[in-house]
Amino acid sequence: MKLLLLGYPQCKLLDYLNKHYLVTQTEEKIKLEDTINFDFIISFGYKHIISKNITEHFKNKIVNLHISYLPYNKGYHPNFWSFIDNTPKGVTIHLINDKIDDGEILIQKEVQFSKNEDTLLKTYNRLIEEIQDLFIQNCYNILNQKLKPFPQQGKGTFYFQKDIDNYLYLLNNQWNTKINYIMKNKKMTDLEIIDKIEKVRSKNNVNWMDVLRLAFTYAPNEARAIMAKINKDDSCISDLLKELSNNDK
Repeated sequence: MKLLLLGYPQCKLLDYLNKHYLVTQTEEKIKLEDTINFDFIISFGYKHIISKNITEHFKNKIVNLHISYLPYNKGYHPNFWSFIDNTPKGVTIHLINDKIDDGEILIQKEVQFSKNEDTLLKTYNRLIEEIQDLFIQNCYNILNQKLKPFPQQGKGTFYFQKDIDNYLYLLNNQWNTKINYIMKNKKMTDLEIIDKIEKVRSKNNVNWMDVLRLAFTYAPNEARAIMAKINKDDSCISDLLKELSNNDK
């Protein structure tokens, strides 16, 4: 079987494949005519978008090795975003279609980091090892199409290279930055703030109900009078909100 490996020029995966198959490796952007003599294409750390005519020609014989637990963190810097978004960490081998990191999944693995893997670089290196091991362990089934592809579940997340620019303040030691430093100093997004407000309010609603139960248990008449005043004021607020919402009409 003749394989085309796109991406890293030196890696454990290439060493393994060279022992068992006829392999050509390149980091250059390829055209369809460059690929027609190959039986299977593997993309691992490849920096170029593979054209649609190539993906259609190879169909289920072209795969990508991506160091995220898809559908989370498609695109650039998946390991970094898994910490920023607190999404599952892992690796995925998937079919390639005409979209980035969007094809059906052949196999994936969730990864838990040890206490010693405490920097972005260390966690990245672990994922690089895991994805190569996952391919090597399943090499025969992947190349001979013995694995049944399944679609990615859920919307997931996607990031462009430029998206990291707003978070460079966190990389105080570049990729050797400690994970704890990132988690401690990262600013919350609007949605994260809203989620926190929702959690606090839900707890406070329980407290409010407990106060209400105590009031009606030990001073029911006084409690009813207070609730009547609260209800009256709430009605006033409701009328004011209606007036506010119609104020520009």
